[in-house]
Amino acid sequence: MLLLSLITLLVLLFGVLFTMRGTLLQTAITGNTLQRQKNVQASDLVLRKVQQVIINTVQGAGNLPLEVAASGKPWFYVPSAATTAWTVPGSSAAVTYWANCQGNKTCDTITDMDSSVTGYDALVTVVPTNLPVDSYGCQTSGYVASYYDIFIHTTEANGSTGASTETVFKLCTPG
Repeated sequence: MLLLSLITLLVLLFGVLFTMRGTLLQTAITGNTLQRQKNVQASDLVLRKVQQVIINTVQGAGNLPLEVAASGKPWFYVPSAATTAWTVPGSSAAVTYWANCQGNKTCDTITDMDSSVTGYDALVTVVPTNLPVDSYGCQTSGYVASYYDIFIHTTEANGSTGASTETVFKLCTPG
């Protein structure tokens, strides 16, 4: 009888351990998913600040195209046709890109772009798209629309989860 009780307790112990392992794993996965959703929401907030920085940069330079107005700014990057093909930050090589972009001067932090933004670890890269300038894309006569890709990579403070987002931004400047 004692042996049967010990075997029963051992089986119950293994059952509890198996259940706890699954519960802890599920809790960790749920926590990472929740944090990733928060990172995407933070990227949406950062996007609005980046758009305002772009508009302020263009207006501060006398409504010149962004290629001229943002020349030399680390967050604005024009991939060179003379080098190898540019790896888009949303591709499979994104982790390598975001890890090295500040050293390569192809991205900047949101806090460097706009000091009023605090609490987010976000890297930003703005690049021209391959879309042609659109003379009918703006409602104001004499203005043309230029299109830019805004890539944002937001991570939580400990860096265990992150989210990368991409948005196409239309900028109207005098033609």
